[in-house]
Amino acid sequence: MANKKAVAEADRRDVIKDYLKEIERDWAWLARKTDIPYATIYSCFVQRLFKVSDENLEKINEVLGTDF
Repeated sequence: MANKKAVAEADRRDVIKDYLKEIERDWAWLARKTDIPYATIYSCFVQRLFKVSDENLEKINEVLGTDF
């Protein structure tokens, strides 16, 4: 059984993915705007190899004007 932190992290990634779809932006756009390498974003959100770091989450929130 997954712990709460793992579930919350998965949910956060899904919420960000859904939000990008809503504003009609893709992962490449997010990578350019945040200066996070595309490979990092792809590995985190698409392949789900690791979680979003706090530093990268701050960059994403700043660019999107959100508080994930």
